[in-house]
Amino acid sequence: MTTAQLIIVSVAIFVAAVVQVVAGFGFSLLCMPIMTLAVPVEQAVVVSTLLAFSTTSWQSWFLRHDAQRALVRRTVIAAYVGMPLGLVVLNVVPDRWLRLMLGVAVLLATWLLLRRLSLAHAGPSLDYSMGFLSGVLNTSMSTNGPPLVFDLQARHLPPAQFRATLAIVFAISSVGSLSLFVADGKVTHDGLIASLIAVPAWGAGQLVGWPLRKHLHGERFRYLVLALLALAGTLAIVFALV
Repeated sequence: MTTAQLIIVSVAIFVAAVVQVVAGFGFSLLCMPIMTLAVPVEQAVVVSTLLAFSTTSWQSWFLRHDAQRALVRRTVIAAYVGMPLGLVVLNVVPDRWLRLMLGVAVLLATWLLLRRLSLAHAGPSLDYSMGFLSGVLNTSMSTNGPPLVFDLQARHLPPAQFRATLAIVFAISSVGSLSLFVADGKVTHDGLIASLIAVPAWGAGQLVGWPLRKHLHGERFRYLVLALLALAGTLAIVFALV
């Protein structure tokens, strides 16, 4: 891996780490489009998953008391069912089509949330379906956040419960996706080296992000979530078409 590639990966990890701490999601959504400018999607998926696991593991323990356990249980079970399908998609579907489909789906979900779609009283089927889709996206694009964000935002969870629930689902899901990547030979020497070199950038992002959390709540938090979703969807489409 060249110096230029490592710089791009480190910048992507720093920005994504800040956003993950502040919003509770967005790590892979932001770092994946940037990293794929420098490294193949398969390698970027592994780097993103390894470092996202570090972030969400810490957050899930720190925020565990605010998590909605029933939501965690349903979405994690469904995510594990969807992960093997996502690995097949990663190995079969071209990168461009993966990015394009992801971008369109994210922008559609953002539009629905912007119109204040409320699914607060929806049954467990919503959690299972969004969890399954997140599992597919987890192992195909390392971007399992959008379906879960749509689920929890549509249920109007307050910021503390939103962040905590997502963190635990992400952490548990990362164990499954990393196991599948190892079994399929996706965790390579270059991917591990890139992850280790990006650790300082990840740490710097953590330090910058935590002080910013206390300034985001209520409508301000909601608008941040919608803005990040819109940005992620747009980036996915742009990088699919260039």
